[in-house]
Amino acid sequence: MRRRFRPTLLLLLLAACVPARAFATEADIGEILRFAAEVAQKGDWREARYRWEQAAKIEPDNPHVLNNLAVAHEVLGDGDEAKRLYERAITLGGGDSRIEDNATRAALFRRTAKGPDAGKDGGAQSPVQDAQPRRSRRGGIRVPVKLPLPARLDLSGEKSLLVAGFLSNETDLLDTGREIVRFLRAEFHKHTALKVRDVTPPPAVPEQTVEDLVANSEFWKHLGREYEADLVLSGVVRYGRRDASGFGDVDSVSPVTGQKVRQTQFIEQEQFTFEIEVFFFDGATGSLLFRDRFQRSAIYKGLANDPITAFYELSETIAGDVLAVVSARTREDVRVIFKS
Repeated sequence: MRRRFRPTLLLLLLAACVPARAFATEADIGEILRFAAEVAQKGDWREARYRWEQAAKIEPDNPHVLNNLAVAHEVLGDGDEAKRLYERAITLGGGDSRIEDNATRAALFRRTAKGPDAGKDGGAQSPVQDAQPRRSRRGGIRVPVKLPLPARLDLSGEKSLLVAGFLSNETDLLDTGREIVRFLRAEFHKHTALKVRDVTPPPAVPEQTVEDLVANSEFWKHLGREYEADLVLSGVVRYGRRDASGFGDVDSVSPVTGQKVRQTQFIEQEQFTFEIEVFFFDGATGSLLFRDRFQRSAIYKGLANDPITAFYELSETIAGDVLAVVSARTREDVRVIFKS
């Protein structure tokens, strides 16, 4: 009886010595990629990463697998590993422009996530395109991804914030300095865990230059001590309106034929421009921790638009960028993953 089992035992031992990849077929890899892409589209990136890691054990030099793993690491917050995987995928991918595009967009995102150095203006954000998933060539699919953005300031131990006065340009539209303080204070109250001081301290001397304002560490230290604030936020806000009327193409329906026609007409409209520069100071030392600048503009039809409404609508467009200085958030972008 013992001899009868020896061939079977020998075969089992030999099978255990053969690498798993020897039993894998192209169909097996394809099935893994298809399933992982489906769960990724549903938002389960951890499961997708696990599946792609299994595929990488079978085909470690498959550029599609490496690309997919890179995307998963991006979404899960490991940008350094994503960068390494993209580089390998590009090397092995034979000039696949989709992998190169993923890597380029990832590099732009990493620069945005790191933020500008103190004393320098922030860079422009890369535009989000193709927000809806759609098929790409040869088994690729474009999917929207939510990439984690850490807070641009390390707030360990800092729990309170004072929104101090802002320097502003002279305008008869509204008191821009007062309105921006009111707006930002409400935004930090609603969207962060910071204790926002509900006080309005005396503004800085309006005649001083912006750089003198930033360098006045004793003033910011005084505000931090006086109002028991770990962080002090101030800055400069500029707001304006101009007549942007002119000739333009207007679509209308012909009363005779009922067809849509395009005509050149004089259009009355005005443009509101909004620029804000923000400074975050250490309340204990008065030193500058972070600065950035944002610009927005909008065209409104007619010549009698409410400047306060326009001001708050433009302020809303920069709120997320200012809040991102002290709180983590996500940014949507697009990546290509492969299903085969």
